[in-house]
Amino acid sequence: MQQAGLSIHLIGSSHLPSAANVAAGIINPVTGRWMTKSWRCDDFGPEAAGFYAAIERQFAIKVYHPLSAVRFCLNADDARRARRRSRNPRYARLLGAYRQPDSSEHTQFNNPHGCIHIHAVAYVDLPRLIQTLQAHFQAAGHYEDLVFDHHQLRPAKTGWCYRNRNYDRVIFCEGAALDGNPWFRHLPLTPAKGETLLCRCDGLRLDGQLYHHDKWLLPYPDGSFRIGATYDAGDRATAPTAAAKDQLCQAFEAMTTAPRSLRILDQPAGIRPSTSDARPFLGAHPVEPGLYLFNGLGSKGASLAPTLSRELTEYLLYRTPLDPETDIQRFTLAIHAAH
Repeated sequence: MQQAGLSIHLIGSSHLPSAANVAAGIINPVTGRWMTKSWRCDDFGPEAAGFYAAIERQFAIKVYHPLSAVRFCLNADDARRARRRSRNPRYARLLGAYRQPDSSEHTQFNNPHGCIHIHAVAYVDLPRLIQTLQAHFQAAGHYEDLVFDHHQLRPAKTGWCYRNRNYDRVIFCEGAALDGNPWFRHLPLTPAKGETLLCRCDGLRLDGQLYHHDKWLLPYPDGSFRIGATYDAGDRATAPTAAAKDQLCQAFEAMTTAPRSLRILDQPAGIRPSTSDARPFLGAHPVEPGLYLFNGLGSKGASLAPTLSRELTEYLLYRTPLDPETDIQRFTLAIHAAH
């Protein structure tokens, strides 16, 4: 929005729980049990790569890390699916050939059903990105590190007034805290807790590749790696749990071929802002002019945010229609009923 010439002011506490500050930031174009292309990945992936490259140039930091991924087939059905996908022209840019189980390849991992390589994978160092942007906007006087108080936001003659400052538009980007927003809390957000383990393991070589079995292993340049991630729609607490730790450790043991000593360095936990239809929430409030939403990116924020933020900006400036799959007009009746 700033690049588009809009005057902006950001308000939000860096001390409150944030999914982005603990997320692995993985961008993966082929996901799920059925090995299907992620929604709009042909749009999101290339734009995300260009967006983060521009951030890196502007701030002289490294946040975007391309890598390849190895996905192990868990059973015979998985293997058949992988063979079909690898022959499908729609997946030619994203998938390598299916590889039969071979004792000379990936010997550190259980691989009874073969595997397939996924291209155009990356991870984004979201904590470093966010901290860099916060410092940048704070130094320019555009960011207040405060808890936003919804009760102090009131309609003005034009736009909205918050603590004696007037704004033409207010855009809420609150993630899983949406249930505390009096204007948008009736939207069907379905938060889901996720936990990972930051680990080291002597003798385990990941060779700069992401490995996906039942869970994934994400390598870091310093030799540590993340194991993830759990999914719990019933727990809204942000503290890590022993149950998730056990689940991830068991997945690691099942993935690797020999008993290995796993040293756990940290157990990040956060609440993903998932939605009932697995599509983000973007757009204008149907009753209150000047109020907008940017939410519901779930576990794919690193790939979706660059494109969707541009689309929301174009919607605000030029009334360019939003993708109907993201526009909250699809829930207009629910918001109307709440008002």
